[in-house]
Amino acid sequence: MPLGLELSDFTDRYGKFKDGLNNRSAHRINLKDFLRLKLDRSLPKQLRKIINNREQLRKEIEMEYDGMLIIRVYDKGLRTDLPYTDELLAKVSNWVIPIGVTLREFIRHDFEKLQMLVVAGMTRYGKTVFLKNAITTLIHNEPDNVKFTLIDLKGGLAFNRFANCKQVNTVAKNADEALLALEALHVEMEERQALFLSKGWEDIGEAGWKERHFIVVDEGAEIMGFESKEARERCMYLLGEVARIGAGMGFRLIFATQYPTADVFPRQVKANTSAALCFKLKNSTQSMVVLDRKGAESLPVKLPGRAIYQTDCDLIVQTPYITNDFIDTKITPHITIRARSEEHGASSRGNEEKPRRSYTTVFEET
Repeated sequence: MPLGLELSDFTDRYGKFKDGLNNRSAHRINLKDFLRLKLDRSLPKQLRKIINNREQLRKEIEMEYDGMLIIRVYDKGLRTDLPYTDELLAKVSNWVIPIGVTLREFIRHDFEKLQMLVVAGMTRYGKTVFLKNAITTLIHNEPDNVKFTLIDLKGGLAFNRFANCKQVNTVAKNADEALLALEALHVEMEERQALFLSKGWEDIGEAGWKERHFIVVDEGAEIMGFESKEARERCMYLLGEVARIGAGMGFRLIFATQYPTADVFPRQVKANTSAALCFKLKNSTQSMVVLDRKGAESLPVKLPGRAIYQTDCDLIVQTPYITNDFIDTKITPHITIRARSEEHGASSRGNEEKPRRSYTTVFEET
């Protein structure tokens, strides 16, 4: 790479490189077209149309730097669809979920290595589908060890089908329910922290504890729309506490929003985020909030599932599309019918009348 330049000087001009490679078309002859020829006076015209058929080039490029600038050119672009199937599910296990495919490989996210994940994207571009993908995968792969607190501030519709799964503690659908769910989580974290201190355990790994508690927040930006200032600030604080101290005690956070701005992300969530999955956004400002760089605004229009997955590097991926029918086949064995709390309106095992068991007892039984 020339002295004085860096990788971003090239990646920021990604579009220009791509357009330069695709400014021509190429002959494409489909042999099946010959089978459809009509033997009449128009035969010469038909033949010319087949022979002279041209298609616009659709080359794709990847750039990276490992001491040398590497630019890979692909004759075909990234696939535009990736159905979630049993074959795809078989590629992940334990606390690993599928992220999607790049031009070269299948990408996974391991929540044991990267405990916090931010998901952002405009509506209808795959954000909520990905959340359902993650929940279904974890329930299927770790049915006895995973717990969920699901917060859907769009009214609970996206997560409603998971409400009666035995792994789901709560599905919160509004401001009051979200605050109650987060307060319960905070109590649980404090109790677990006290237990770890009493036992001399540094983290969940040293404790040998198999359980992982996932907090999944969809439409996190709606928190800033809560009528009560106290509720807004408290929810932000509690989410920040999960991000700040939860990872070592087995808590995992997936925070999603379609309108990412600086005031939407709790500071501690932003500071402790270890990975991000960003679908198409409206502008570069929103992309900067999520990824600390531009790019998400330039993802293809009307192409659901295309996203940027960021860890120590950025990868453009096509995420898997999971159907509701497929979800139902995987979660139905885990559904239990239980009483719902009429006081709060949220489906929650925590609201059932039953004796509270200490974490010490739970761990010793395990």
